[in-house]
Amino acid sequence: MPFRPSLPLLSALLGLTQCQAPAIEPLDKMPEATQRGAGTAGCRVDGQLWVARYDGTIGVPSSPAASARWAKAGNGTHPLRLLFAKETYEDRDAVQNQTRVKLYVPDILRPGTFVFDRPATPYIGLNPTAYAGFTYGRPSPDQEYLTGPQHTGRLVVTRLDTVARVVSGTFEFTAVEVSGGLTGNGTPVPSGKTVRVTEGRFDCKF
Repeated sequence: MPFRPSLPLLSALLGLTQCQAPAIEPLDKMPEATQRGAGTAGCRVDGQLWVARYDGTIGVPSSPAASARWAKAGNGTHPLRLLFAKETYEDRDAVQNQTRVKLYVPDILRPGTFVFDRPATPYIGLNPTAYAGFTYGRPSPDQEYLTGPQHTGRLVVTRLDTVARVVSGTFEFTAVEVSGGLTGNGTPVPSGKTVRVTEGRFDCKF
């Protein structure tokens, strides 16, 4: 007589099979809030998750996804430049692909909070004010968004270790697209379109 498992047994076996199925990890997830120089950065861009990631198939192969520069400048200040990039092959048609987050502080020696509420002047030598920016690399040419008096934000540096050369912290800002022209004092002319960056965090070596 052939064996016919009962309905309860079939249900139990099916449930066991489903429980043993491996969980599918999302391709991108917000990085942990670490302070060890993990080389990570993430945020939300207009509510959508954005994670710095570079798979080596677009742009310069040696470019890290999250990088920091801190050193003494010729005028005696210690500017901090943070650059986070998302350039991946499998998501090459996504709106957020080939995008960058840029954070700049003109002088920093210790952890602290820096407000982005002054005109950004990223095109004239050493910038006198702190600012943040977001750039869409597609379609060409780049569409750059910058903070300013009406579009503000802040950077909170929670660790600046000049011995271990680690910088980490959080950020948020609203930036306005610039049209490509400059005003008389060197600040970009806004176009009116904005981008909102929230829940930002980073942990980099410099």
